[in-house]
Amino acid sequence: MRKRSELIFSLILVPVDYFALVAAFVAAYIVRVKIDVRPVAHPVEALTYLKFALILLPIWILIFALAGLYNQSSQRGRLGELGKIFVAVSGGVMFTILLDFLQPVPLFPSKSIPIYAYGFGLLFVSLARIIVRAIQRGLFSYGVGVYRILIIGSGDLAQKIAAGLSRPHSGYKIVAVIDIAKGAGKRMKGYPVYESLEAALHDLVVKDIDEIVQADSALESDEILDLVGYSTNHHLTYRFVPNQFGVYAVRSEMGNLAGIPVISMKRTALDGWGRILKRSLDFAGALLGLIILSPFFAIIFVIMKFTDNGPFFYLHRRLSRSGGEVRIYKIRTMIWKYCPGASRPYKTAQEALTGMGHADLIPEFEAAQKLEHDPRVSRLGDFLRRTSIDELPQLINVLKGEMSLVGPRPIIPAELEHYGEQGSSFLALKPGITGLWQISGRSDLSYRERVKLDIFYVENWTLWLDIKILLRTVAVVLGRKGAY
Repeated sequence: MRKRSELIFSLILVPVDYFALVAAFVAAYIVRVKIDVRPVAHPVEALTYLKFALILLPIWILIFALAGLYNQSSQRGRLGELGKIFVAVSGGVMFTILLDFLQPVPLFPSKSIPIYAYGFGLLFVSLARIIVRAIQRGLFSYGVGVYRILIIGSGDLAQKIAAGLSRPHSGYKIVAVIDIAKGAGKRMKGYPVYESLEAALHDLVVKDIDEIVQADSALESDEILDLVGYSTNHHLTYRFVPNQFGVYAVRSEMGNLAGIPVISMKRTALDGWGRILKRSLDFAGALLGLIILSPFFAIIFVIMKFTDNGPFFYLHRRLSRSGGEVRIYKIRTMIWKYCPGASRPYKTAQEALTGMGHADLIPEFEAAQKLEHDPRVSRLGDFLRRTSIDELPQLINVLKGEMSLVGPRPIIPAELEHYGEQGSSFLALKPGITGLWQISGRSDLSYRERVKLDIFYVENWTLWLDIKILLRTVAVVLGRKGAY
Protein backbone atom coordinates (compact mmCIF):
# COMPACT_ATOMS: atom_id res chain seq x y z
CA MET A 1 0.00 0.00 0.00
CA ARG A 2 2.84 2.42 0.80
CA LYS A 3 4.44 2.16 -2.62
CA ARG A 4 1.07 2.66 -4.31
CA SER A 5 0.41 5.70 -2.11
CA GLU A 6 3.82 7.17 -2.96
CA LEU A 7 3.21 6.61 -6.65
CA ILE A 8 -0.19 8.33 -6.45
CA PHE A 9 1.34 11.34 -4.71
CA SER A 10 4.15 11.45 -7.28
CA LEU A 11 1.49 11.56 -10.00
CA ILE A 12 -0.44 14.28 -8.15
CA LEU A 13 2.70 16.43 -8.00
CA VAL A 14 2.83 16.72 -11.81
CA PRO A 15 -0.40 18.79 -12.20
CA VAL A 16 0.32 20.57 -8.89
CA ASP A 17 3.71 21.76 -10.19
CA TYR A 18 2.24 22.67 -13.56
CA PHE A 19 -0.50 24.89 -12.11
CA ALA A 20 1.95 26.41 -9.63
CA LEU A 21 4.17 27.41 -12.58
CA VAL A 22 1.18 28.75 -14.51
CA ALA A 23 0.33 30.87 -11.46
CA ALA A 24 3.95 32.05 -11.33
CA PHE A 25 3.89 33.24 -14.95
CA VAL A 26 0.49 34.90 -14.47
CA ALA A 27 1.73 36.67 -11.34
CA ALA A 28 4.89 37.79 -13.16
CA TYR A 29 2.78 39.28 -15.97
CA ILE A 30 0.44 41.07 -13.55
CA VAL A 31 3.28 42.54 -11.48
CA ARG A 32 5.27 43.79 -14.49
CA VAL A 33 2.50 44.81 -16.89
CA LYS A 34 -0.46 45.73 -14.68
CA ILE A 35 1.08 46.95 -11.42
CA ASP A 36 4.45 48.35 -12.53
CA VAL A 37 3.87 51.83 -13.96
CA ARG A 38 6.90 51.65 -16.25
CA PRO A 39 6.10 51.08 -19.94
CA VAL A 40 6.88 47.67 -21.44
CA ALA A 41 9.28 47.27 -24.36
CA HIS A 42 7.04 44.90 -26.36
CA PRO A 43 3.26 44.99 -26.00
CA VAL A 44 2.23 41.32 -25.85
CA GLU A 45 -1.44 40.62 -25.16
CA ALA A 46 -2.25 38.68 -22.00
CA LEU A 47 -3.97 35.84 -23.90
CA THR A 48 -1.02 35.42 -26.32
CA TYR A 49 1.39 35.42 -23.36
CA LEU A 50 -0.69 32.84 -21.48
CA LYS A 51 -0.92 30.53 -24.51
CA PHE A 52 2.87 30.61 -24.85
CA ALA A 53 3.31 29.86 -21.14
CA LEU A 54 0.93 26.88 -21.31
CA ILE A 55 2.93 25.42 -24.21
CA LEU A 56 6.31 26.16 -22.62
CA LEU A 57 5.67 24.79 -19.13
CA PRO A 58 5.47 21.06 -20.06
CA ILE A 59 9.18 21.39 -20.88
CA TRP A 60 9.70 22.72 -17.35
CA ILE A 61 7.89 19.64 -16.03
CA LEU A 62 10.32 17.48 -18.00
CA ILE A 63 13.21 19.40 -16.40
CA PHE A 64 11.59 18.76 -13.00
CA ALA A 65 11.47 15.04 -13.79
CA LEU A 66 15.14 15.01 -14.85
CA ALA A 67 15.99 16.74 -11.57
CA GLY A 68 14.40 13.82 -9.70
CA LEU A 69 11.41 15.71 -8.31
CA TYR A 70 9.03 12.88 -9.20
CA ASN A 71 11.12 10.00 -7.91
CA GLN A 72 9.53 7.88 -5.23
CA SER A 73 11.17 8.00 -1.84
CA SER A 74 10.23 6.22 1.32
CA GLN A 75 11.37 9.17 3.44
CA ARG A 76 11.91 12.39 1.55
CA GLY A 77 13.92 15.20 3.20
CA ARG A 78 12.46 18.70 2.91
CA LEU A 79 15.82 20.40 2.36
CA GLY A 80 16.73 17.90 -0.35
CA GLU A 81 13.45 18.52 -2.15
CA LEU A 82 13.82 22.32 -1.89
CA GLY A 83 17.32 22.00 -3.34
CA LYS A 84 15.98 20.06 -6.32
CA ILE A 85 13.22 22.67 -6.80
CA PHE A 86 15.86 25.42 -6.92
CA VAL A 87 17.89 23.52 -9.52
CA ALA A 88 14.83 22.63 -11.65
CA VAL A 89 13.27 26.11 -11.64
CA SER A 90 16.67 27.66 -12.41
CA GLY A 91 17.09 25.29 -15.34
CA GLY A 92 13.60 26.13 -16.61
CA VAL A 93 14.26 29.87 -16.45
CA MET A 94 17.58 29.54 -18.28
CA PHE A 95 15.88 27.51 -21.00
CA THR A 96 13.12 30.15 -21.27
CA ILE A 97 15.60 33.03 -21.54
CA LEU A 98 17.59 31.14 -24.20
CA LEU A 99 14.40 30.43 -26.16
CA ASP A 100 13.40 34.10 -25.99
CA PHE A 101 16.87 35.14 -27.19
CA LEU A 102 16.72 32.82 -30.22
CA GLN A 103 13.27 33.95 -31.34
CA PRO A 104 13.10 36.78 -33.94
CA VAL A 105 10.00 38.16 -32.19
CA PRO A 106 10.09 38.82 -28.40
CA LEU A 107 8.04 36.36 -26.41
CA PHE A 108 7.61 38.54 -23.33
CA PRO A 109 6.45 42.14 -22.88
CA SER A 110 9.56 42.77 -20.78
CA LYS A 111 12.91 41.03 -20.26
CA SER A 112 12.24 41.13 -16.51
CA ILE A 113 9.19 38.83 -16.69
CA PRO A 114 11.24 35.56 -16.70
CA ILE A 115 13.06 36.87 -13.62
CA TYR A 116 9.76 37.60 -11.87
CA ALA A 117 8.50 34.15 -12.95
CA TYR A 118 11.67 32.66 -11.46
CA GLY A 119 10.98 34.13 -8.04
CA PHE A 120 7.28 33.31 -8.08
CA GLY A 121 8.04 29.82 -9.42
CA LEU A 122 10.36 29.02 -6.51
CA LEU A 123 7.77 30.31 -4.06
CA PHE A 124 4.62 28.74 -5.52
CA VAL A 125 6.13 25.32 -6.29
CA SER A 126 7.70 25.10 -2.83
CA LEU A 127 4.46 26.12 -1.08
CA ALA A 128 2.36 23.73 -3.19
CA ARG A 129 4.67 20.82 -2.40
CA ILE A 130 4.72 21.68 1.31
CA ILE A 131 0.91 21.52 1.29
CA VAL A 132 0.92 18.18 -0.58
CA ARG A 133 3.48 16.72 1.84
CA ALA A 134 1.44 17.97 4.80
CA ILE A 135 -1.63 16.18 3.42
CA GLN A 136 0.43 13.03 2.88
CA ARG A 137 1.75 13.15 6.46
CA GLY A 138 -1.77 13.80 7.75
CA LEU A 139 -2.98 10.64 6.05
CA PHE A 140 -0.36 8.65 7.97
CA SER A 141 -2.50 9.18 11.08
CA TYR A 142 -5.26 7.19 9.38
CA GLY A 143 -2.89 4.42 8.27
CA VAL A 144 -2.90 5.55 4.63
CA GLY A 145 0.47 5.08 2.96
CA VAL A 146 2.20 3.86 6.13
CA TYR A 147 5.20 1.59 5.63
CA ARG A 148 4.98 -1.58 7.73
CA ILE A 149 8.49 -2.59 8.78
CA LEU A 150 10.15 -5.71 10.14
CA ILE A 151 13.38 -4.87 12.03
CA ILE A 152 16.24 -7.36 12.26
CA GLY A 153 18.27 -6.82 15.40
CA SER A 154 17.88 -5.39 18.89
CA GLY A 155 21.18 -3.58 19.52
CA ASP A 156 21.89 0.14 19.73
CA LEU A 157 21.35 0.74 16.01
CA ALA A 158 18.07 -1.16 15.97
CA GLN A 159 16.87 0.81 19.00
CA LYS A 160 17.81 4.13 17.36
CA ILE A 161 15.99 3.17 14.16
CA ALA A 162 12.93 2.07 16.15
CA ALA A 163 12.92 5.33 18.14
CA GLY A 164 13.20 7.42 14.96
CA LEU A 165 10.47 5.54 13.13
CA SER A 166 8.12 5.71 16.13
CA ARG A 167 7.84 9.47 15.88
CA PRO A 168 4.42 10.88 14.88
CA HIS A 169 3.91 11.29 11.12
CA SER A 170 7.09 9.32 10.31
CA GLY A 171 5.10 7.22 7.86
CA TYR A 172 6.36 3.96 9.37
CA LYS A 173 4.94 1.30 11.65
CA ILE A 174 7.16 -1.37 13.19
CA VAL A 175 5.17 -4.61 13.22
CA ALA A 176 7.81 -6.98 14.64
CA VAL A 177 11.47 -7.59 15.48
CA ILE A 178 13.62 -10.65 14.75
CA ASP A 179 16.71 -11.43 16.84
CA ILE A 180 18.09 -14.31 18.90
CA ALA A 181 20.21 -12.20 21.26
CA LYS A 182 19.45 -12.43 24.96
CA GLY A 183 17.30 -9.60 26.29
CA ALA A 184 16.02 -8.68 22.83
CA GLY A 185 12.44 -8.47 24.13
CA LYS A 186 13.44 -5.99 26.87
CA ARG A 187 15.53 -3.83 24.55
CA MET A 188 12.78 -3.68 21.92
CA LYS A 189 9.98 -3.24 24.41
CA GLY A 190 6.58 -2.63 22.87
CA TYR A 191 7.17 -4.75 19.78
CA PRO A 192 6.67 -8.52 19.29
CA VAL A 193 10.11 -10.18 19.10
CA TYR A 194 10.72 -13.48 17.28
CA GLU A 195 13.79 -15.66 16.95
CA SER A 196 13.33 -16.53 13.28
CA LEU A 197 11.44 -15.55 10.17
CA GLU A 198 9.43 -18.77 10.32
CA ALA A 199 8.26 -17.95 13.85
CA ALA A 200 7.36 -14.40 12.83
CA LEU A 201 5.36 -15.53 9.80
CA HIS A 202 3.02 -17.54 12.00
CA ASP A 203 1.59 -14.17 12.94
CA LEU A 204 -0.67 -13.09 10.08
CA VAL A 205 0.05 -9.42 10.81
CA VAL A 206 3.76 -9.93 10.17
CA LYS A 207 3.07 -11.37 6.71
CA ASP A 208 1.64 -8.03 5.60
CA ILE A 209 4.88 -6.01 5.60
CA ASP A 210 6.45 -3.62 3.11
CA GLU A 211 10.07 -3.53 4.16
CA ILE A 212 12.75 -5.41 6.10
CA VAL A 213 15.45 -3.37 7.84
CA GLN A 214 18.56 -5.10 9.14
CA ALA A 215 20.43 -3.25 11.88
CA ASP A 216 22.60 -5.20 14.34
CA SER A 217 21.48 -8.75 15.02
CA ALA A 218 22.90 -11.98 16.36
CA LEU A 219 21.46 -13.99 13.46
CA GLU A 220 23.73 -16.27 11.43
CA SER A 221 24.60 -15.34 7.83
CA ASP A 222 22.44 -18.17 6.46
CA GLU A 223 19.43 -16.81 8.32
CA ILE A 224 20.13 -13.33 6.93
CA LEU A 225 20.28 -14.74 3.40
CA ASP A 226 16.92 -16.42 4.00
CA LEU A 227 15.49 -13.01 4.90
CA VAL A 228 16.98 -11.49 1.75
CA GLY A 229 15.45 -14.31 -0.29
CA TYR A 230 12.06 -13.78 1.36
CA SER A 231 12.12 -10.05 0.59
CA THR A 232 13.08 -10.77 -3.03
CA ASN A 233 10.36 -13.37 -3.51
CA HIS A 234 7.70 -11.09 -2.03
CA HIS A 235 8.96 -7.86 -3.68
CA LEU A 236 9.83 -6.15 -0.39
CA THR A 237 12.44 -3.45 0.11
CA TYR A 238 15.46 -4.76 2.04
CA ARG A 239 17.66 -2.24 3.80
CA PHE A 240 20.74 -2.81 5.89
CA VAL A 241 23.30 -0.80 7.81
CA PRO A 242 26.48 -0.95 5.63
CA ASN A 243 28.90 -2.17 8.29
CA GLN A 244 26.54 -4.96 9.32
CA PHE A 245 26.02 -6.75 6.03
CA GLY A 246 28.35 -8.50 3.59
CA VAL A 247 26.01 -9.52 0.77
CA TYR A 248 26.78 -8.01 -2.63
CA ALA A 249 23.83 -6.37 -4.40
CA VAL A 250 23.87 -5.74 -8.14
CA ARG A 251 21.57 -2.75 -7.68
CA SER A 252 21.63 -0.72 -4.50
CA GLU A 253 21.20 2.86 -3.37
CA MET A 254 22.44 4.74 -0.33
CA GLY A 255 20.01 6.53 1.94
CA ASN A 256 19.19 7.09 5.57
CA LEU A 257 16.60 5.80 7.99
CA ALA A 258 15.95 7.65 11.23
CA GLY A 259 19.28 9.43 10.71
CA ILE A 260 21.28 6.21 10.24
CA PRO A 261 22.95 5.46 6.85
CA VAL A 262 21.41 2.40 5.20
CA ILE A 263 21.63 0.66 1.83
CA SER A 264 18.54 -0.48 -0.06
CA MET A 265 18.80 -3.54 -2.28
CA LYS A 266 16.93 -3.36 -5.59
CA ARG A 267 16.26 -6.23 -7.98
CA THR A 268 15.30 -4.15 -11.00
CA ALA A 269 15.02 -0.55 -12.18
CA LEU A 270 11.39 -1.22 -13.03
CA ASP A 271 9.70 0.64 -10.22
CA GLY A 272 7.61 3.77 -9.80
CA TRP A 273 7.69 5.84 -13.00
CA GLY A 274 9.53 3.06 -14.83
CA ARG A 275 6.57 0.77 -14.25
CA ILE A 276 4.13 3.45 -15.46
CA LEU A 277 6.12 4.04 -18.65
CA LYS A 278 6.41 0.32 -19.36
CA ARG A 279 2.70 -0.28 -18.74
CA SER A 280 1.78 2.69 -20.99
CA LEU A 281 3.94 1.28 -23.78
CA ASP A 282 2.42 -2.17 -23.28
CA PHE A 283 -1.19 -0.96 -23.32
CA ALA A 284 -0.80 1.29 -26.37
CA GLY A 285 1.19 -1.32 -28.31
CA ALA A 286 -1.17 -4.19 -27.49
CA LEU A 287 -4.31 -2.22 -28.35
CA LEU A 288 -2.90 -1.01 -31.67
CA GLY A 289 -1.60 -4.49 -32.50
CA LEU A 290 -4.93 -6.22 -31.84
CA ILE A 291 -6.80 -3.70 -34.00
CA ILE A 292 -4.39 -4.18 -36.92
CA LEU A 293 -4.18 -7.97 -36.62
CA SER A 294 -7.88 -8.80 -36.09
CA PRO A 295 -8.55 -9.39 -39.86
CA PHE A 296 -5.60 -11.84 -40.02
CA PHE A 297 -6.88 -13.70 -36.97
CA ALA A 298 -10.27 -14.05 -38.68
CA ILE A 299 -8.68 -15.56 -41.81
CA ILE A 300 -6.63 -18.05 -39.76
CA PHE A 301 -9.75 -18.98 -37.78
CA VAL A 302 -11.64 -19.87 -40.98
CA ILE A 303 -8.73 -21.94 -42.37
CA MET A 304 -8.39 -23.81 -39.09
CA LYS A 305 -12.09 -24.69 -38.98
CA PHE A 306 -11.87 -26.29 -42.41
CA THR A 307 -8.63 -28.21 -41.71
CA ASP A 308 -8.81 -29.27 -38.06
CA ASN A 309 -11.99 -28.39 -36.26
CA GLY A 310 -10.68 -27.70 -32.77
CA PRO A 311 -10.43 -24.59 -30.58
CA PHE A 312 -8.75 -21.55 -32.12
CA PHE A 313 -6.86 -20.55 -28.99
CA TYR A 314 -4.59 -22.78 -26.98
CA LEU A 315 -4.46 -21.60 -23.36
CA HIS A 316 -1.36 -22.56 -21.44
CA ARG A 317 -0.63 -21.92 -17.77
CA ARG A 318 2.60 -20.00 -17.25
CA LEU A 319 4.25 -18.20 -14.35
CA SER A 320 3.82 -14.45 -14.11
CA ARG A 321 5.17 -11.76 -11.78
CA SER A 322 5.62 -12.84 -8.14
CA GLY A 323 5.02 -16.48 -9.08
CA GLY A 324 1.32 -16.13 -9.89
CA GLU A 325 -0.05 -18.24 -12.74
CA VAL A 326 -1.71 -16.83 -15.86
CA ARG A 327 -3.30 -18.49 -18.88
CA ILE A 328 -1.54 -17.14 -21.96
CA TYR A 329 -3.23 -17.07 -25.36
CA LYS A 330 -1.67 -18.72 -28.41
CA ILE A 331 -3.12 -19.78 -31.71
CA ARG A 332 -3.29 -23.55 -31.59
CA THR A 333 -0.59 -25.04 -33.83
CA MET A 334 -0.89 -28.73 -32.95
CA ILE A 335 -3.37 -31.22 -34.30
CA TRP A 336 -6.11 -31.08 -31.66
CA LYS A 337 -6.01 -34.71 -30.55
CA TYR A 338 -2.26 -34.45 -29.88
CA CYS A 339 -2.50 -31.29 -27.79
CA PRO A 340 -1.47 -31.72 -24.14
CA GLY A 341 -4.58 -31.67 -22.02
CA ALA A 342 -6.91 -32.50 -24.89
CA SER A 343 -7.51 -35.89 -23.24
CA ARG A 344 -8.38 -37.55 -26.50
CA PRO A 345 -6.53 -39.76 -26.31
CA TYR A 346 -3.27 -38.22 -24.91
CA LYS A 347 -2.94 -36.14 -21.76
CA THR A 348 0.77 -35.27 -21.96
CA ALA A 349 3.35 -34.57 -24.63
CA GLN A 350 5.23 -37.73 -23.71
CA GLU A 351 2.10 -39.84 -24.16
CA ALA A 352 1.35 -38.23 -27.53
CA LEU A 353 4.90 -38.79 -28.83
CA THR A 354 4.85 -42.39 -27.66
CA GLY A 355 1.45 -43.00 -29.26
CA MET A 356 2.70 -41.56 -32.57
CA GLY A 357 5.77 -43.80 -32.54
CA HIS A 358 8.23 -41.00 -31.74
CA ALA A 359 9.28 -41.93 -28.23
CA ASP A 360 12.88 -41.20 -29.29
CA LEU A 361 12.03 -37.48 -29.28
CA ILE A 362 11.04 -37.44 -25.61
CA PRO A 363 14.59 -36.68 -24.28
CA GLU A 364 14.90 -33.69 -26.65
CA PHE A 365 11.51 -32.40 -25.49
CA GLU A 366 12.29 -32.80 -21.79
CA ALA A 367 15.62 -30.98 -22.22
CA ALA A 368 14.26 -27.90 -24.03
CA GLN A 369 10.47 -28.17 -23.54
CA LYS A 370 10.05 -28.05 -27.35
CA LEU A 371 11.05 -29.93 -30.52
CA GLU A 372 12.67 -28.60 -33.67
CA HIS A 373 10.60 -31.02 -35.80
CA ASP A 374 7.48 -31.72 -33.78
CA PRO A 375 5.26 -34.40 -35.41
CA ARG A 376 2.25 -33.13 -33.44
CA VAL A 377 2.26 -29.80 -35.30
CA SER A 378 -0.09 -29.33 -38.27
CA ARG A 379 1.03 -27.85 -41.58
CA LEU A 380 -0.78 -24.61 -40.78
CA GLY A 381 0.70 -24.70 -37.30
CA ASP A 382 4.21 -25.11 -38.65
CA PHE A 383 3.75 -21.94 -40.73
CA LEU A 384 2.35 -20.05 -37.75
CA ARG A 385 5.26 -21.08 -35.55
CA ARG A 386 7.98 -20.22 -38.04
CA THR A 387 6.45 -16.79 -38.62
CA SER A 388 5.70 -16.37 -34.87
CA ILE A 389 2.09 -15.50 -35.70
CA ASP A 390 0.93 -18.05 -33.14
CA GLU A 391 2.37 -15.84 -30.36
CA LEU A 392 0.46 -12.69 -31.35
CA PRO A 393 -2.76 -13.40 -29.38
CA GLN A 394 -0.64 -12.86 -26.28
CA LEU A 395 -1.37 -9.20 -26.96
CA ILE A 396 -4.62 -9.98 -25.14
CA ASN A 397 -2.59 -10.92 -22.06
CA VAL A 398 -0.60 -7.71 -22.42
CA LEU A 399 -3.79 -5.66 -22.65
CA LYS A 400 -5.10 -7.36 -19.50
CA GLY A 401 -1.86 -6.57 -17.66
CA GLU A 402 -0.82 -10.23 -17.28
CA MET A 403 2.17 -9.97 -19.63
CA SER A 404 4.38 -7.32 -21.17
CA LEU A 405 5.46 -6.68 -24.75
CA VAL A 406 9.07 -7.21 -23.62
CA GLY A 407 10.15 -9.35 -20.71
CA PRO A 408 11.49 -12.73 -19.60
CA ARG A 409 10.15 -15.83 -21.32
CA PRO A 410 6.84 -17.13 -19.97
CA ILE A 411 7.69 -20.46 -18.38
CA ILE A 412 5.78 -23.30 -16.76
CA PRO A 413 6.26 -23.85 -12.99
CA ALA A 414 8.43 -26.93 -13.58
CA GLU A 415 10.98 -24.80 -15.49
CA LEU A 416 11.65 -22.48 -12.55
CA GLU A 417 14.15 -24.96 -11.09
CA HIS A 418 16.46 -24.20 -14.03
CA TYR A 419 16.89 -20.67 -12.63
CA GLY A 420 18.24 -21.91 -9.28
CA GLU A 421 18.80 -19.23 -6.64
CA GLN A 422 17.97 -16.52 -9.19
CA GLY A 423 14.41 -17.78 -9.64
CA SER A 424 13.07 -15.00 -7.43
CA SER A 425 14.85 -12.38 -9.57
CA PHE A 426 13.30 -13.90 -12.69
CA LEU A 427 9.84 -13.44 -11.18
CA ALA A 428 10.43 -9.73 -10.49
CA LEU A 429 8.94 -8.83 -13.91
CA LYS A 430 5.99 -9.94 -15.97
CA PRO A 431 6.82 -12.35 -18.81
CA GLY A 432 7.03 -10.86 -22.30
CA ILE A 433 5.94 -11.73 -25.82
CA THR A 434 9.51 -10.97 -26.88
CA GLY A 435 12.77 -10.42 -25.06
CA LEU A 436 16.53 -10.79 -25.23
CA TRP A 437 16.09 -14.51 -25.88
CA GLN A 438 13.96 -13.68 -28.95
CA ILE A 439 16.60 -11.48 -30.59
CA SER A 440 19.61 -13.57 -29.56
CA GLY A 441 18.93 -16.87 -31.30
CA ARG A 442 15.45 -17.88 -30.07
CA SER A 443 15.08 -21.65 -30.03
CA ASP A 444 18.68 -22.13 -31.30
CA LEU A 445 19.91 -21.07 -27.85
CA SER A 446 20.55 -23.66 -25.19
CA TYR A 447 18.23 -23.60 -22.20
CA ARG A 448 21.09 -22.38 -19.99
CA GLU A 449 21.77 -19.46 -22.33
CA ARG A 450 18.08 -18.48 -22.33
CA VAL A 451 18.06 -18.48 -18.51
CA LYS A 452 21.11 -16.17 -18.42
CA LEU A 453 19.50 -13.73 -20.86
CA ASP A 454 16.30 -13.64 -18.81
CA ILE A 455 18.20 -12.85 -15.60
CA PHE A 456 20.30 -10.19 -17.36
CA TYR A 457 17.15 -8.47 -18.63
CA VAL A 458 15.51 -8.41 -15.21
CA GLU A 459 18.57 -6.92 -13.53
CA ASN A 460 19.36 -4.36 -16.27
CA TRP A 461 15.93 -3.20 -17.45
CA THR A 462 15.53 0.23 -19.04
CA LEU A 463 12.80 1.63 -21.27
CA TRP A 464 15.36 2.16 -24.04
CA LEU A 465 16.32 -1.52 -23.80
CA ASP A 466 12.65 -2.44 -24.36
CA ILE A 467 12.45 -0.20 -27.43
CA LYS A 468 15.65 -1.69 -28.92
CA ILE A 469 14.37 -5.23 -28.33
CA LEU A 470 11.04 -4.44 -30.01
CA LEU A 471 12.79 -2.98 -33.07
CA ARG A 472 15.19 -5.91 -33.37
CA THR A 473 12.36 -8.41 -32.87
CA VAL A 474 10.76 -7.24 -36.12
CA ALA A 475 13.95 -8.01 -38.05
CA VAL A 476 14.41 -11.38 -36.33
CA VAL A 477 10.83 -12.50 -36.97
CA LEU A 478 11.02 -11.49 -40.63
CA GLY A 479 14.24 -13.50 -40.92
CA ARG A 480 12.54 -16.54 -39.29
CA LYS A 481 15.81 -17.58 -37.68
CA GLY A 482 15.53 -19.94 -34.74
CA ALA A 483 11.73 -20.20 -34.83
CA TYR A 484 10.11 -23.59 -34.35
